[in-house]
Amino acid sequence: MSNVVIVGDGAIGLLYSYFLSTSNHVTLITRSKKSGKQYYYQGSSGKHLINIKTLNNQHLACLANIDIVIIAVKAYQVEIALSQLSPYLNDSCKVVLSHNGMTDLAPIMNNILNNQPIYFLTTRLAGFKANSTTVIHTGNGESILGAYNSPADKQYCELVSTLCAIPDLSYSKQIDTIRWQKLLINIAINPLSGFYNVKNGELNSPKYNSDIFNLLNEACFVANKLGIAVTLPDSLESAYKVMSATANNFSSMHQDIMHNRPTEIDAMCGYICQQAELIGIKTPYNQYYLDVIRHKKSAN
Repeated sequence: MSNVVIVGDGAIGLLYSYFLSTSNHVTLITRSKKSGKQYYYQGSSGKHLINIKTLNNQHLACLANIDIVIIAVKAYQVEIALSQLSPYLNDSCKVVLSHNGMTDLAPIMNNILNNQPIYFLTTRLAGFKANSTTVIHTGNGESILGAYNSPADKQYCELVSTLCAIPDLSYSKQIDTIRWQKLLINIAINPLSGFYNVKNGELNSPKYNSDIFNLLNEACFVANKLGIAVTLPDSLESAYKVMSATANNFSSMHQDIMHNRPTEIDAMCGYICQQAELIGIKTPYNQYYLDVIRHKKSAN
């Protein structure tokens, strides 16, 4: 059994914890100050206690012999999480990043993790937290693992074997393209659902077509200029499929806005604007939603 540390007790972090705890020793790092907090998984077979150890992020010194770390926090929290954990990671510990959107990781990796094997994990597992301790598993979807650096690519077989309890897990050499594909879906759904205060399925309405088209048209153009093989028709088709498949769900950005939390807009529309500026391209639609979501307040 491997020693797996999962950072973040959001819905995805708890789903990972539940599945991986069946065959590994799992420690969940949280910001909760309550000692020994227990978490629960609720699926088609009922409600179950998640068999994990919980640890406050201010008490990491007791961590030892970590085999795998999965960072399942918001994009803007990744650097802080890694800086807190890096003193306790040995050179062979595999670090897996699993968050929405995209950010420039090079400065973080160079300053904190050096030659650590780093992976990305994208997932379409679906769930939400019914309360602070219970995750409701609402659906499965593929989870794809890929290497960020050379040390990671040389060791992926062992990691896939350890993480295989996560439903529909696979490894891909094309993780950059896959991350962009997910980013495009996020850009089509998250900003609009958050700004207009609607569920994902409502974005199928014709009144949102123009915004969705323009956001993705800009993002695909930037991606192509960066050498990423995505197309606008495929991106639109994927986005509308996800809207339909998650029709009754509120996006994570919608929930962040409703609870007056920071959003991941900088890792979505903001990333497009950042990359566009570097190559001298204007992206007014992504810039507009970057600005309005940054200043959006809950309607509650």
